[in-house]
Amino acid sequence: MMRTSTSKQKKVLVCGAGGFIGSHLVKRLKKENFWVRGVDLKYPEYSKTQADEFILGDLRDPRFCQEIFDPHTKRVRPLGRLRSDPDSFDEVYQMAADMGGAGYIFTGSHDADVMRNSALININIVSYGQKAKIKKIFFPSSACIYPLYNQLDPDNPKCSEDSAYPAAPDSEYGWEKIFSERLYLAYFRNFRLDVRIARFHNVFGPEGAWEGGREKAPAAICRKVAQAQ
Repeated sequence: MMRTSTSKQKKVLVCGAGGFIGSHLVKRLKKENFWVRGVDLKYPEYSKTQADEFILGDLRDPRFCQEIFDPHTKRVRPLGRLRSDPDSFDEVYQMAADMGGAGYIFTGSHDADVMRNSALININIVSYGQKAKIKKIFFPSSACIYPLYNQLDPDNPKCSEDSAYPAAPDSEYGWEKIFSERLYLAYFRNFRLDVRIARFHNVFGPEGAWEGGREKAPAAICRKVAQAQ
């Protein structure tokens, strides 16, 4: 069921709303009285989404990505004309990515998927978001962009924005995040798109992945302790 927005409600699009961070973000936005459209390949795994509208689909697909930027879309139609102001979203949170814990992003077995899938998603979202005249977009980058040499001294962590360069991340996941940061900043410079970027560190909590390689270290440790003989 779709709940319609009132004239005073801000409209928000959450990409990756079926994931751990995205599903919690939807809950927070609803508490603050936003009208929320969630988009993902899947629904949240451990609780029902609180989004006013949830659309299942693949953000790597340009046709699908174009359609979801229309706040009045009730179903994904064939490729159509984008609507612009005043129908554009007030805020877009781009949480969708192919990612996981160390068991997924550091083995090397998923490097091509991680880089291709996430890059396609970000290219589509920033491109069609700019055409749809969205007002503001948030992109979550990662501490994985920081060079390995920044991580060797635990007593002197270097996490300032400029310490990411010269770039030398220790995973392809980190390289993709650097590319996407620069992609969004290029759209800010060339199109004045209001972009906000944050570099997340280890994110974990209730309703997060706990097995399969995509879980973060705290969840993996808890699982191993619980399963220990």
